[in-house]
Amino acid sequence: MNQNFQAIVQNRIDENTSNDQTFLLGGVLILFNLFVMLFVGLYWMNPVMHEFISGRPLL
Repeated sequence: MNQNFQAIVQNRIDENTSNDQTFLLGGVLILFNLFVMLFVGLYWMNPVMHEFISGRPLL
């Protein structure tokens, strides 16, 4: 029983040796985070963009 469990765990570990999806997801999350920070920064500091999005002038 213990040997069967170890064989299953070993096969599972061998299947997950590629980290391509992990790096891809991490890269996408970092890019999305940078986009959100840039958008919020421009929204708060750029009067033209703030007025375009909200319809009200930046105070």
